Amino acid sequence: MMSVARIQQTTGLVLIGLALAWFAAWAAQGQWVIAALALLAGLPHGPALAFEMLWAAHLARDEAARRAMGSEGAPPESYPGKRVWLRAACHEAALAVRVFGWQQPWAHGAQPDHLPANSQGRRGVLLVHGFFCNRGFWNPWMARLREAGIPFVAVTLDPPVADIALQARALARARLQLLEATGFEPLMVGHSMGGLVIRSHLAEQSDELAVRCEAITIGSPHHGTVLARLGLSTAALQMRPGSDFLRDLTRRESAERLRRLTCYWSVCDNIVFPARHATLAGARNIAVPNRPHVGLADAPEIFEEVLGRLSSLQAGQKRS
Repeated sequence: MMSVARIQQTTGLVLIGLALAWFAAWAAQGQWVIAALALLAGLPHGPALAFEMLWAAHLARDEAARRAMGSEGAPPESYPGKRVWLRAACHEAALAVRVFGWQQPWAHGAQPDHLPANSQGRRGVLLVHGFFCNRGFWNPWMARLREAGIPFVAVTLDPPVADIALQARALARARLQLLEATGFEPLMVGHSMGGLVIRSHLAEQSDELAVRCEAITIGSPHHGTVLARLGLSTAALQMRPGSDFLRDLTRRESAERLRRLTCYWSVCDNIVFPARHATLAGARNIAVPNRPHVGLADAPEIFEEVLGRLSSLQAGQKRS
């Protein structure tokens, strides 16, 4: 199968070609208004994004989706108004152009892994992308981590739509790289399906190892997403609510393991909905107001927490 980068490169070039052909054909006839519509050919995700937002907004009316999950007696968040949903959609549309039009297809190798010679004693971070993405998703994070002198490894999962447990095998080598370089178990950070990949990897480890590992998930479909009902790949089927994969994953996790997880979620998530499906009972669940799915990874409070975790070495994290 072609890599995600190659597929997104090809798709982007085809769309640009179609847009230019449209523009040239109508401009030659002096139909400048119609020619200007060629710009829309470069934004085919617009209708799909609108569909996702409308579906997510409909399901978000459920009070449970707006409650601070994991906090007993917490009041529900106020339901976002139309302007909030519109801002979230515009934010996501702009990010999609950057992430899927540049970072992943063309710049996925722009930020190499960072394991400097002085990494010993400095806890690192393992970055795990989501469904049909690659390590280029994390380019802004990698630039900031490098600037801060923090060791990191960002994986590209392969095959991109295969069984999630199979994709999780890529984490073993990356985790050991960071462990050898730093002397500490890395902090694992996963966006979207990446959170399930991390949980799948940890489920294969002993309790002794798993409870030494910390993980942060960002908009991850821990209880599935109804949007996955439209997918037919193995990974998509596994992310359907109530799938055998998700039930088995939950069965294998103890309360002690779950306490090591932090789950960030948003009512305005246009990919993982109902929004409560991005939370886990027993984990630390934190709502980020008004953020769309890709936009969650840009939330400054999440990156600041990662920096704080990395600078504060937890007891028992160091390799014996």
